[in-house]
Amino acid sequence: MSLAKLEGELLKVREDLGKAKQVNASFEKVLQEMSILRSRSIANPRTKEQIVSELKDKEILDLFASIETDFEELRQEMTKQSIEKEGILDFIESIRTKRSFSFSETEKTISFLENSMDTLDASHIAVRPEFIGLIDLNPLAIEMGLMKNNGGVIVERERFSEFIVALLAKKMFHDLIFETDKVKIVLKTYREVSVEAENSSIRALSRLAKIPALY
Repeated sequence: MSLAKLEGELLKVREDLGKAKQVNASFEKVLQEMSILRSRSIANPRTKEQIVSELKDKEILDLFASIETDFEELRQEMTKQSIEKEGILDFIESIRTKRSFSFSETEKTISFLENSMDTLDASHIAVRPEFIGLIDLNPLAIEMGLMKNNGGVIVERERFSEFIVALLAKKMFHDLIFETDKVKIVLKTYREVSVEAENSSIRALSRLAKIPALY
């Protein structure tokens, strides 16, 4: 299978997963209704007799049993895939040079950015808008006395925290690129970043992303 076809298959799987989530949500509603029937049957024998009588003319029980059988087969297949997947995940982590991270809080995003610069021994960070014209860093460069560079600014590591605070204060903490000689970090939103770097750096930052924020 070519890499292009592999990518196409992965996109199809992701699309089908959306449908699977809908199926799971629908089945959850079914389980809730079945639980109600069960509770009513246990609470009142006459109610149970009535439910049994009404079910005679319906396919509910056979359908439920059939669906449960299908789910069990799917669970077994997923268990088998999980075993096979472990080696593949190790392979992926050993070659990837790009990775995205999502954080639950803005403070964790800030912690990740600052600690990334320490981990990769950055002395200076080039910061620029991801899209031309979206964010104007010139006023901030003048205010903080920063060197301008290709529509952005150069920030010394010692002033990086101060710079982040300024971005937050001016509601500019988004759609920015932070770049050093070892890494390119794209800040999409307050809580989402994507990283491009050598694999060793990606692995180091992946470990860093799992460390709780220092705030």
